[in-house]
Amino acid sequence: MLIVILVWGFVFYQLYGYFFSTPSYANTEEKTIINIDEIKKDTFSIVANYRDPFLSQKRVQTVNYQVATKNGTSKTKKHTPPTVLKWPSIQYKGMIKNNNSERRVAIVNIEGKERIVKEGTTLNELKVVKIEKETITVSFQDEQKTINK
Repeated sequence: MLIVILVWGFVFYQLYGYFFSTPSYANTEEKTIINIDEIKKDTFSIVANYRDPFLSQKRVQTVNYQVATKNGTSKTKKHTPPTVLKWPSIQYKGMIKNNNSERRVAIVNIEGKERIVKEGTTLNELKVVKIEKETITVSFQDEQKTINK
């Protein structure tokens, strides 16, 4: 019985201290001195050789550089990097043909995404030219390929 009274007494003491005591605040103030001369500037470069989403064309970046000649003068030349044709990964899964209208649709896997396309469809500069039973003909940036099932 004595232990129960001590426990309840401790509980009431804690509640009284929580509700009726004055709060204490930390009044320490830190002063931080920032030396502006020690701040280093961040440098970065932007690589913007991606397809323009509005024009559906790949952006070509030109680089200007100076070349020294034999007589000591310098000329500025423009250098346009060659465009590398990188075909997306394409897998031809099969064809579905409507017997009534002779329309054909193909099931293709482009860059890991399975799609159903018809002749003339363009997806990310990749155009479906012709759909046959065992092959599909696609063009990408004015180059054509035939892909087998």
